[in-house]
Amino acid sequence: NDRELEAVKRITSQAVCSELRIVDTSFLREVVDFPEAFKQRRLTQETPSVIIPFRNIIFYSIAAHIALYEEADNVAGGHTSEDLSRIPDVGPVFVDMLENILKISAPFGCVRVLTPLIGMNKVEVVKLGVKLNAPLSLTWSCWSVLDKHCGKCPGCLSRKAVFANAGLVDGTEYAEA
Repeated sequence: NDRELEAVKRITSQAVCSELRIVDTSFLREVVDFPEAFKQRRLTQETPSVIIPFRNIIFYSIAAHIALYEEADNVAGGHTSEDLSRIPDVGPVFVDMLENILKISAPFGCVRVLTPLIGMNKVEVVKLGVKLNAPLSLTWSCWSVLDKHCGKCPGCLSRKAVFANAGLVDGTEYAEA
């Protein structure tokens, strides 16, 4: 969404980042948007509708390609421990397999995939962010297209809960408390 992109631009402008590369991934679809016949044949009641098939292998492959071109040794993902139970392609088994695929795909230069937050929950990540003076006020959590956080969507509710559970003041301006 446009607000996420604006947040990324604000954050990277303050970071040590040589260049922000924006890759069009609008072709990716959640399974809820797949054709009805596909959903009836392949999905169960338990399949989360927000799953985007092959999402992370696509993102990491693009990032690895850019990293290799830039002669960087690593790419990193911000997955947390909560992601392990709801997103199938974030855990250590996936990362190990992905690194093997990357080695096979580019035998002349391997790129490692780092997931430094995978052992932490979101409360721990926010506390670490505060400790490291990360610009948390610039981050975007809302699923809506409003100019400010809506305060009601799952992303906003999660953000509010995380800050509260961390014992921190959430300086986010919400459209609705």
